[in-house]
Amino acid sequence: MALGTGAVHGFAARKLLAAEGVDPDDLRLDESAHVDRGVALALRGFDSASSVVVEGAVCIASDILQGWRAPRPELVAGLVRCVESRQSHVRGDAALALARLVSADSTQDVTSAVRALLAAADDPYERVAGPAALALARLGHPGALAPVQRWLEAGGRLPLFLATSLGEVLRPMVGSADVLLPGIRRLLVHSAGHEGLRPVLSALAVWGPAAGAAVPELLSTLATRNVRWACDVLGSIGAAAAPAADVLAGFALGVSQPPRHDGGTPLPIGIRRWHGAQNAAWAHWRITGDPKVFLAFLEGETPRGLGYAGLPRLAELGPRAGRYATAVRPLLESPGPWTRVQAAHAWWRLTGDTDAAVPVPLAALAPLNSGRADEPCRAAVEYVARVGAQASAAKPLLEATLTSDRRFPADVYPAARTALLAFGATLSPR
Repeated sequence: MALGTGAVHGFAARKLLAAEGVDPDDLRLDESAHVDRGVALALRGFDSASSVVVEGAVCIASDILQGWRAPRPELVAGLVRCVESRQSHVRGDAALALARLVSADSTQDVTSAVRALLAAADDPYERVAGPAALALARLGHPGALAPVQRWLEAGGRLPLFLATSLGEVLRPMVGSADVLLPGIRRLLVHSAGHEGLRPVLSALAVWGPAAGAAVPELLSTLATRNVRWACDVLGSIGAAAAPAADVLAGFALGVSQPPRHDGGTPLPIGIRRWHGAQNAAWAHWRITGDPKVFLAFLEGETPRGLGYAGLPRLAELGPRAGRYATAVRPLLESPGPWTRVQAAHAWWRLTGDTDAAVPVPLAALAPLNSGRADEPCRAAVEYVARVGAQASAAKPLLEATLTSDRRFPADVYPAARTALLAFGATLSPR
């Protein structure tokens, strides 16, 4: 159950509540008055002889720890015991619950879990080892390297993670890029067209220039169904990906068609623009520093209407793409909140006009009042930080967010602090 959805859901959690004679609809972990009761139920469930009931305890403990910032060392200790359990599902669920707690702004101390996580990361069952490695990677612990290297050396076979992915584990490991890239490059060769490679490519896009050694293999990936994700990596690498520039220009301008993401036969040239053309256009600009191909792509795209997915990249161009502002303006009133927020940011970047742009992200911050932060809300926090003082009407809500007992997604906190500093506020420790 995610905080804010009300009653407890999930088979295992409901099994625990049934064993305790509790109506699941009477336990609302999004309400502070119910949290202590949830803690007590989880602590009793940890010691159950039934593995399903223990899984339920892990679920309830995870919901509480993800939803509230008050330190709960007793729940963390219970999760650590579960990581040491003989039951694989219990071990994997508990390791994943701990991984979700790790961030720079976490109020939960999970260092006591390291020994158990190291043992779990060595488990041959990837449903256990994957979440344990993820927790170690997010902690910055070198113990994450061994399982990742084991997976990378498994003959190019992608691990069959169920709860997480190799890409998620790799994301925070950019500091070990030099050690990991030889194995990643082999994986790119052996699994170039495998759909499961996409999370790995997304992680490499986060690594940016640190993934530069993989450019030769990424060039080969441009000829597979994973081409759109490869474009993103090449663009994030930048100038070191120059050998890809001509191929990307062809994709962006419709001169050539890459394979479809579903593995189907590419459409004949001129029938329909490739759905990833914007990725290729953006990547070409990031690699060459020349926006001409990107602008030419936009010239062809504008009559059909700018897609919401391209708005953040259009915003990166800033005033150079100013002539497309008229296509962006109607999107500020789109029925979709994500499109509205992205359009408002793009409008501001293209025109500098805050009068029309700022009210949109300010309205998207409303979920923070209820202890939630959906994707449009999280983007809005980042965007008001970029706008700065002219979005300072967000100051009281962002200050309340930083001091709230609610636990928000990890990326909310640094963005909120950046915004407050841009507003001229003085930050004090929580």
